[in-house]
Amino acid sequence: MARKREREHDVDISMPQHKKRAQGSKSNAKSSEEQLPQLPRILDQSIAKSAFTHVGMLNTQAPSSESYERLEFLGDSYLGFLSAQIVHSRYPNFDPGRLSQARQLLVCNSTFAGYSTRYKFNEQALLPVEIRAQEDHRGKLWTKTMGDLFEAYVGAIITSDPDHGYAIIDNWMTELWEPLLSSQVEADEINRNAKQELSVKIMTKGTKITYYDDAPMQKSSLKGRDIFFVKVCYTGLGYQDFWLGAGKGSSKSEAGYVAASKALQHPELPAIMEKKKEQDLINAAKKKELEEEHREKGHPKEA
Repeated sequence: MARKREREHDVDISMPQHKKRAQGSKSNAKSSEEQLPQLPRILDQSIAKSAFTHVGMLNTQAPSSESYERLEFLGDSYLGFLSAQIVHSRYPNFDPGRLSQARQLLVCNSTFAGYSTRYKFNEQALLPVEIRAQEDHRGKLWTKTMGDLFEAYVGAIITSDPDHGYAIIDNWMTELWEPLLSSQVEADEINRNAKQELSVKIMTKGTKITYYDDAPMQKSSLKGRDIFFVKVCYTGLGYQDFWLGAGKGSSKSEAGYVAASKALQHPELPAIMEKKKEQDLINAAKKKELEEEHREKGHPKEA
């Protein structure tokens, strides 16, 4: 019966009350939290308290179960298994090394610390002053602690709901990881020869291919998820900074490859290629004429 009463008072710590009030006064503001999947609830008040309590905040007589350490162990272990299962299923063509890289991106401290910050776990946590002092400059100890908090939260969901907790975590993490999972496929499918292919098709004497920033970089709180925007333009053969394509990627180089790939599909490309072919013939004829003039000057014919 006691267990039933605890479940009747589900713990909703997705956002502090003072943040909710502030958000209400800025109803039109777009926040990063709105882009996250809904935070699952911890169904047990005592477990929720432990999930946000650092062991350094307990008195010496308190059991370690009142801190998040045991929950972190469970969350870390299950997230490791889940991430391995997901990347193995999602990327059937990846070799073990590539799978390990994809999995590491999902479970590294910086990824989990980013989630903790975006879900405002840092505002809920009970932390020693030496850790709290690193909050502004995001030191290594702070990042490690925020990562641990996220793993503890996962462990708390599982522990507070043994019947459904694992399924809840599976669904939540699959949605939360989706941007990172998609980035693996996007990176793997990028044609890294696109710039060279484009150059071969349309570059000739007097022409130029230029890659420009197309928009300001979009900064992300998650490692490796900044987004760069690049466009590619063509000058020469009657064109002046003619737009051929644009792309985005996790680096300028990646975005440039995507832009070049789009340029290879531009409907004007066949016309440019035809003009380039004509220009190549003209250039070849001029070169041959100059070579003949050079030979004649160097070896004059006898009268």
